[in-house]
Amino acid sequence: MSDEELNIMTHDGEHHFPTLKHYHRYEATAYPDLERLAEYLLNLIKNDHFVDFGSGLMRVPIAMHHLLGIRSTGIELNKALYLASRQNVEQYRQTFYPEIDLVRFPVQAVNLNVLDYQFDGSESILFFFNPFSGELFRTIIHRFLSSYPYKRRAFVILYYAKHEYIDILEQFGLFTEIHRIELADYQDDPDDVIVIYQIG
Repeated sequence: MSDEELNIMTHDGEHHFPTLKHYHRYEATAYPDLERLAEYLLNLIKNDHFVDFGSGLMRVPIAMHHLLGIRSTGIELNKALYLASRQNVEQYRQTFYPEIDLVRFPVQAVNLNVLDYQFDGSESILFFFNPFSGELFRTIIHRFLSSYPYKRRAFVILYYAKHEYIDILEQFGLFTEIHRIELADYQDDPDDVIVIYQIG
């Protein structure tokens, strides 16, 4: 899979995140890693809603929709990244789903601070590529749990899983690690791994 196949542009060196205390810079997620993640999720998903926190140019939500056919939302604070990501969503839609208008299209980019995101209970797969501080991560997980319908299972996916995020999830005492995907540089960098947690 590639940008060319999806008709999007996410190899971007021009958009730099402003210096903010709790937010990290944009970095694209590797396609081979997303393919391995989708391969694992394929037998677990059904009518899921995938949400990428700090979605940059929407590579991950678009790829997950393309590979798994699920509803995908990307949340991005940086206005420049968001505007470019909307163009990516529209190009992807026109290429593969021209019969669906943009308003009803199941891939959506949202421009807001993650603290302003309102969980509605439909979110079942949360994806984090270290987009912000552990403090913000804890707050987001707490808000997710406040809206979570406990009769349904859900997943939290940590890409390039930092120990701070792992420790926070374990402190909640509700999440069970179900799978690890060691990535290309894992032997030299133990953080180079996808860790998947399940609740419910």
